[in-house]
Amino acid sequence: MLPTRITYDPDGDTLYVTFGQPTAATGYQLSDQLLLRVAPQSQTAAGLTIFNYSIHTRTAHELPLPGLEEIPEVKSLLLQILYSPPVTHFLHVTESPVGFTATLLHPSLQEAVAG
Repeated sequence: MLPTRITYDPDGDTLYVTFGQPTAATGYQLSDQLLLRVAPQSQTAAGLTIFNYSIHTRTAHELPLPGLEEIPEVKSLLLQILYSPPVTHFLHVTESPVGFTATLLHPSLQEAVAG
């Protein structure tokens, strides 16, 4: 598994997860709460940004991912990344008749702040 760096910004209540070495990446806004960063050269996950992170750790509800439907030209690539490690260590993505949702798996806010 790639080394993972987790940074929490308490002022913005934002969790940044970086997979491997920091690199230039394209951000895909999957929802107003979740951004997936993809390394353009390797077409792999470079990181995740989770907004309003402390709210998600308290509620553990599913996040709708309408952004997948808004970018059909890369939807299959993004789904491949979302269903593969290292993203699967942090998010569980499911599909239902109404669309895709993600559930935050890890880390807890306490782990993120301690790390």
